[in-house]
Amino acid sequence: MIKRENLERKEEKELKSYACFSKNNERLNPNNQPINPHSLRTEFQRDRDRIIHSKSFRRLEYKTQVYLTETGDHLRTRLTHSLEVSQIARTIAIQLGLNVDLVEAIALGHDVGHTPFGHAAEKELNNLLQEDDLYGFKHNIQSVSIFYELEKKYDYDGLSLTIPVLEGILKHTKSNKNLPNYFYNLHLDKNHSVTLEGQVVAVADEIAQITHDLDDYLRFGIIELKEIFNHKVFLLLDKFFQENYNKSFENILENTQEKRKKDVTIRCLVDFLVTTLLKEANEILHPDLKALEINDEYIKYTESEEIIKSFHEEVSQICINDYRVKEMDRRGKNIVKTLYNHYKDRPEKLPSSTYQKFKKRGLRVIANYISGMTDRYAIKQYNNIIKF
Repeated sequence: MIKRENLERKEEKELKSYACFSKNNERLNPNNQPINPHSLRTEFQRDRDRIIHSKSFRRLEYKTQVYLTETGDHLRTRLTHSLEVSQIARTIAIQLGLNVDLVEAIALGHDVGHTPFGHAAEKELNNLLQEDDLYGFKHNIQSVSIFYELEKKYDYDGLSLTIPVLEGILKHTKSNKNLPNYFYNLHLDKNHSVTLEGQVVAVADEIAQITHDLDDYLRFGIIELKEIFNHKVFLLLDKFFQENYNKSFENILENTQEKRKKDVTIRCLVDFLVTTLLKEANEILHPDLKALEINDEYIKYTESEEIIKSFHEEVSQICINDYRVKEMDRRGKNIVKTLYNHYKDRPEKLPSSTYQKFKKRGLRVIANYISGMTDRYAIKQYNNIIKF
């Protein structure tokens, strides 16, 4: 058998000097419970496995990524999105000589704190909580809270994950600094992740959102290819394919069956975005960097940043203004608002164990309960409420 110590030595031998090594990383749990190292798995491998086997991760299967319809076998869920982010992030990490186990753990855990019904419902829950003078709701903060204390699987609260994993999960998107005390272990003096692995996941999440959300919008007729082909990003993409494959993107589409052009476009975009990121990031990386002490963003677009950002914004704007998206967002927000106000006015209607927590910790418990719901369970509870 390959012992943990052998895997740790392999990391030190094969990874770049600025990678985050798994050895000797502190774990966080509210009970200060010491966790002995595993004999076979590194600390980050263990974190990844704990995330995969958690109830919160399994529930992602029934939370939609883009809330367009209540059903749809090909619609992305938070689970498939997390897997896609993990795949993209692994590819980037391998090419940059970073710790793939750390990248995978962060990627798989980054979205467990999401509410049902997508970002519109998250914003609604945030507004409701802020009305009650709490610090609001943000899914990345909730993800850390789940792994730190809310997930119940062991003799102690939470999953006791390592600081680099929790820090990467927190920093995959921007958040305020009005946070519980234990968050200050997560390098809150910096808005970006202090590991390059955490920065990789943050950009991989953006790549997945740009391309795979677009794929869902195309599949459901929210947007058409002709609406996006005039954007400057396709000039960069065409240049990229001519330099790397000796053929233009236009020629690729001309030789593609009509029904496959959407799929080919998405694949080409992913290839372009990942390869361009690697090229531009490699130009600013240097061997003096040290994990947990990184003072700037190095995994990012530089020359192509503005064009890629504007493309994402343009696609999002088209879709946000679509009447079907607006209607589904309205429904999701209404369900979350109804559930929140119902349990706020009648907390005794909460499950008994949740009600006991509510008596100790107040409205935050209601937010935890609602955010943990899947789409279908939230709809079921909503229908039960409006019957009476």
